[in-house]
Amino acid sequence: KRSRIAYSDEVRNELLGDDGNSSENQRAHLLDNTERLERSSRRLEAGYQIAVETEQIGQEMLENLSHDREKIQRARERLREADANLGKSSRILTGMLRRIIQNRILIVVLAVIIIFTTMMAIYFSVR
Repeated sequence: KRSRIAYSDEVRNELLGDDGNSSENQRAHLLDNTERLERSSRRLEAGYQIAVETEQIGQEMLENLSHDREKIQRARERLREADANLGKSSRILTGMLRRIIQNRILIVVLAVIIIFTTMMAIYFSVR
């Protein structure tokens, strides 16, 4: 009990500052704490400024990304339209090629018929 009482008296004296230099120690301690508080406040303000700048940069990046997304969507839509137009063009060209082949076959058949008819006419006229 005595050691507890003695210890608590020491702690009490230390906390209350019963010695003669206590007011000077308290003053030095308060000045030190005030200086630490000011440094911490400056750090907090600097951190807040960095956070605000980071937020602004992030917002600008989001706006840029939004614009880029719109551009990509427009480009994708144009690409789909171009793909559809290419499909139509491909079908038209395929039809045209079919007609060209049909016309060539028709010309060859007509040439064979004309040659055959001419040869028959020459044959019957000579005979």
